[in-house]
Amino acid sequence: MIHTFEIGLHTQFIGEILDVKADESVLGEKGLPDIEKVRPIVFSPERRTYHKVGDYLGDAFSIGKVIR
Repeated sequence: MIHTFEIGLHTQFIGEILDVKADESVLGEKGLPDIEKVRPIVFSPERRTYHKVGDYLGDAFSIGKVIR
């Protein structure tokens, strides 16, 4: 943890990720986590609902290419 900030009734924590672990079952061909195998979820605090990460849209850093 690098910083904490008191924001009204809440505390915001700022940190730095130093290491990441993943089960072998979610790794891709190059040994890195595969987003489609990890299947992360996102929490929407306003709606109090969970959502899955969406479909593949396009390759990163491909300026000028159309997003699918």
